[in-house]
Amino acid sequence: MTMPRRARRTVGCAIALLLCARAGAAGQLRIEGEIKGITIDDRGALQTGGTLVVGDRRVVVPAHLVIELPGAALTLSELFARAPLRCREAGAAGLAVADACRRPPPDPAARRWSAAGDTTPRTTLDPEPTDDPPATKARVTATSAGESGERRGDPIATRIVLVRDERSVSGAVTFVNEAQGYLRVGGAFGVDAGGALLRINDPDARQSAQSGIGCGGEGNCSPDARFRADTVRYSVRFDGGYPACIPGGLGDACSASSRPVRGIVDAARLVPIRAGDHITALGAFEVIDGVRIFSAHTLVDHTSPAAELRIWK
Repeated sequence: MTMPRRARRTVGCAIALLLCARAGAAGQLRIEGEIKGITIDDRGALQTGGTLVVGDRRVVVPAHLVIELPGAALTLSELFARAPLRCREAGAAGLAVADACRRPPPDPAARRWSAAGDTTPRTTLDPEPTDDPPATKARVTATSAGESGERRGDPIATRIVLVRDERSVSGAVTFVNEAQGYLRVGGAFGVDAGGALLRINDPDARQSAQSGIGCGGEGNCSPDARFRADTVRYSVRFDGGYPACIPGGLGDACSASSRPVRGIVDAARLVPIRAGDHITALGAFEVIDGVRIFSAHTLVDHTSPAAELRIWK
């Protein structure tokens, strides 16, 4: 059976496109792993290049490249400039394994953390809890080689995504500490003890007002403001899209009267998280002044704030 001319032309074009796509992809590398080193060419420039060592591979970071984080996009210069204060003072980014400033200095007055005393709920798939600083991992897309200088042969990054540990916590919210702006997940219901102590990484206090135990020093208890929640597309939200908040210090902006949700409301209106809600959060465990917290850049509340209307009528 002879294929019609138009069909042959269509098949030929499809094959040509496939071959071009394969040729384009052939020059790309995918590199993933923990950051072992990071350098910057000119600290004083807003746009400057440098290098990143991911696992055992060195990658060139072009000056124009914007690096993606869970709730922010930063140049290499901004990555250094917005590091925790102790890292800025040391001239380090605080992302590499060898950066001593990754570990916050202990408070002599605070109790020491121990694995035996840790109450964070665990499954058999979780690693043993430690007070090690969370690892920063990079996912890099790069072209195959540089063209000149000492970096000849090093791949050049076209996209860099950074995550910190990328652990998850899920379960029922068992306590909301309105005074200090945190949640407990998986503890005893109604008791401010046990479970995972969860804080939103919210340095600008958009969806929480935080203080007290397990409090980092980078604004509103953030341990590292670069790995913040996304307050533009609301990475802390309900399944239905409403931006979520921790009630207490935000006052009317996170009022109990916002639940249950009635009718059509402003899409930017904050809806409070309550004890009994079921959530899933992404982020990293941090030990701060002897308290192990979960610092979340993403939190999804799976409880419908509108469904409560049927219960309370």
